[in-house]
Amino acid sequence: MGHFNAKMYIFVVFKSFYHIQFSGETNTYFMSEPTVRDFSTDQFLETDQQLSRLISNLPGFVYRCARDENWTMFYVSDVCERVTGYKAEDFINNNKIAFNDIIHPDFQEELRDDWDDVLRKDKSFEHEYKIITASGDERWVWEQGVGVYDQDGKLMFLEGFIRDITERKTAQEALVVSEKKFRALFNEMADQTVLCRINRNEKGEIINTSIIDLNESFVRVLGIRNPMDVIGKSPYDVLRLDSIPNYNEVMEAVSEGRNLSFVADFEPLEKRFKVSAIAIQQDVFAIIATDITELMHYNDVLLEKNKELENYVYVTSHDLRSPLVNIQGFSTRLKKHTDKIGELISASEIDQITKENLDELIKQKIPHTLDYIFNSVGKMERMLNSLLQISRTGRVAMNIQQIKMYSLISKVIHAVEYQLQEINARVDIEDLPDCYGDEAMLNQLFSNIITNAIKYRDDQRQLKISISGVSRYKKVLYRIMDNGIGIPKEHLEKIWYVFYRVDNRHVPGDGIGLSVVKRIVEKHHGKIWVESTERYGTTFFIELPVDVFTEN
Repeated sequence: MGHFNAKMYIFVVFKSFYHIQFSGETNTYFMSEPTVRDFSTDQFLETDQQLSRLISNLPGFVYRCARDENWTMFYVSDVCERVTGYKAEDFINNNKIAFNDIIHPDFQEELRDDWDDVLRKDKSFEHEYKIITASGDERWVWEQGVGVYDQDGKLMFLEGFIRDITERKTAQEALVVSEKKFRALFNEMADQTVLCRINRNEKGEIINTSIIDLNESFVRVLGIRNPMDVIGKSPYDVLRLDSIPNYNEVMEAVSEGRNLSFVADFEPLEKRFKVSAIAIQQDVFAIIATDITELMHYNDVLLEKNKELENYVYVTSHDLRSPLVNIQGFSTRLKKHTDKIGELISASEIDQITKENLDELIKQKIPHTLDYIFNSVGKMERMLNSLLQISRTGRVAMNIQQIKMYSLISKVIHAVEYQLQEINARVDIEDLPDCYGDEAMLNQLFSNIITNAIKYRDDQRQLKISISGVSRYKKVLYRIMDNGIGIPKEHLEKIWYVFYRVDNRHVPGDGIGLSVVKRIVEKHHGKIWVESTERYGTTFFIELPVDVFTEN
């Protein structure tokens, strides 16, 4: 029940003794009649004042009352006004109001019954109930008291202590509501969820983990008859997941407050789950298992269809190149023939008007048409090359090996060194962590991004490119930052689309580079995202694996 700072309840100042209770331990100090008479008046008054000060500083009020229908008060400390809104003298002998009248009607009978039960058993009384204050407010109070008896065992009166616990009760009720909401949400979750605790020894070392709660979905999917049967058990033993990360890795992550996700197979149900270990508070974490069996099936189908599409694109693009080559060849021969005709016309003896008309045709109109054909063929050829590049990204087998990233970036920079020198660009490369992947693909990835930085520079200032990297859990995060013209906010999500280009007509390109970049990152089981502010620059973030992985 409630307690207060001094952890002391003072109940009685009666006749010739003080009766003082410290935290449940009762010490009674007696002063015989002669001793009292031996006190000087000043000494007695000083003791009385000290006691009064002590009582007035309690976080509640002391009382003495009769066991009757009104709880008629014989003594009430002044603190009662802070709790009830009534002065102490208002309650004495029911002067203005009986104490029973401020007890909430819902608790009056209950309070009498509990007091009678305590008195029959000669025990101390503890109870929480509501009162109605002088202002009409409802407040929660906590009461502790005892019955005081004479030498013959006859009840003389009740003595006790009452304090306001409204704030605590309000907090408790809010907590109950919150817990009910959490429980409802917890059980309504479609994903299988368990709450777990990390158990440690006296040295703080991890001993094991145990389940402390589980939702209805978990119970249903795993076919658990009695949820209490798994409380206290290891989640690893209950889940029986295959292909899971090392136990120590999971514990290390959640104990450090980091979340960890992985895919695992549940053989008894022939299902595959995405499992997330989520740190909640110190040494408490949740395991959330999401059934992705069907999703993985659709993903496999999609991958197969993508491969078919890539093969189709490859074949179609390859087939289209032949007519384009023919068109380009015929156009070149036609230009030569046209030039020859022009020479013959100049040497022939025809009238001036005819010669002028033929000159216009041969030297202006036909060359203009041929230029249009050449440009169109060139554009078509670049588009076909881009399509071939995309299809090749998906079709080419990866040669996965450890990549010395600083060396790879140095090669990329060297390849565009002339362009960088021509525009007086500055490139800063930090000591980059290594990763795993296909060297050729990663070379293309970083080449595309750095080439974009050169293309989309701001001519009003020196181009600066900064390349850095940091190791994270099982990943390496690379950052490529430039101070170019930036990307408008409305285009940020679209830059990965095939053939999508931000409206920069003065910048050559086919809108294929970033699409290829994203595909390469995904083949490496990585992530890529971009942050950009128009007129200030762009930063690409690329997350790649730090360990060997298998190709999809």
